[in-house]
Amino acid sequence: YCAIRCLLFTFNLLFFIAGIIILGLSTHIQSNRADYQITDELLPAITLLIFVGAVTLVFGFLGCCGAIKESRCLLALFFTDLLCMFLMLLAVGGLGVVARSPAAREQVKVNIEKMIPLSAQPKDVQESFQEVERTLKCCGFFDGHLDWGNSSTVVPNSCNCTDTSRNCTFLDGLSDVLIGTAFSFSIFMILGMGFSSILICQISVGKNSII
Repeated sequence: YCAIRCLLFTFNLLFFIAGIIILGLSTHIQSNRADYQITDELLPAITLLIFVGAVTLVFGFLGCCGAIKESRCLLALFFTDLLCMFLMLLAVGGLGVVARSPAAREQVKVNIEKMIPLSAQPKDVQESFQEVERTLKCCGFFDGHLDWGNSSTVVPNSCNCTDTSRNCTFLDGLSDVLIGTAFSFSIFMILGMGFSSILICQISVGKNSII
């Protein structure tokens, strides 16, 4: 019994921290939509992740309180909210899968083509692209350094990488983040529902035995 309480408290503490991570990551991605090429297909998933992160943070705290005070009411509420968030995270993972579809890829391609040549974009946009190129060690999106323009003078230093034929692609990476985050935390939620159910049953049995 004591071991289950400690496990549930530890789990909820990690759950609370996970909520902070989800909220921070999803808020950062949404705040930098241009940098991450967030399409209309991905935006609902990001918004849903923000909501899930906030709710996870709150109910991780409630779960800790329920484990400490041995409150069946708080634990039952925690279980119900875990179930709801589990279903929402499955939806986020599903949207991440949809984002890998040919239609989503084509939409990203259309959006990027509107920005070429990259040298014609505002300075802050150019700096964002250059940072991406340095991070991913890539150059351009379709035609390497030519995406910046026909003149060599407009090609930034970020394109001077070892493999200039490698293009920058975000959609796969971002959708992988969504899918991985959603399904990874879904596993933790299943464990949380299991621990809370066991503790609720043990609390009920303990009170009945006292009666």
